[in-house]
Amino acid sequence: MSSPSERRLKDKKIGEIINPRLIQAPPTTSIERAVEMMRENKSAYIVVSEKKRVVGMFTESDVAQKIINKDVVWTRPISDFMSDDPLVLRQDDTVGRAVDLMAEHDFYHIPLVNEKQQLVNVLSVRTLVRFLAEFYPGEVYNIPPNPHQIASQREGG
Repeated sequence: MSSPSERRLKDKKIGEIINPRLIQAPPTTSIERAVEMMRENKSAYIVVSEKKRVVGMFTESDVAQKIINKDVVWTRPISDFMSDDPLVLRQDDTVGRAVDLMAEHDFYHIPLVNEKQQLVNVLSVRTLVRFLAEFYPGEVYNIPPNPHQIASQREGG
């Protein structure tokens, strides 16, 4: 049987922990404008949406792997480089489900939709980590250092 803390964590809804910081753009947005938006918002992602529907994710990984040092015209639309049809969650899904999806797929951001499958927000791994640190403060802040770690040089001046 699971502990009360584990049950509370599994039952906690995403909508109860998210921050309203959604960066979104239509698929026709140019790479140049998308990168500018990401820089302005200090964001590593853009949820690509059309008529309130999630159609893709455009991330800094897409820029690094598909655009930088390639012969790409920066006026091309992000739809040419985004991840199509990403997995989404609902705000009433549990934090446990979000953690599982992010771990299983190496996601850092998952779009959130309502019951009509319309985009309403995004969940970031940073938000999850912050929540987990608040939920388990003793466990997170009292983790002992690695006892087998050996410094390559002395600390200090």
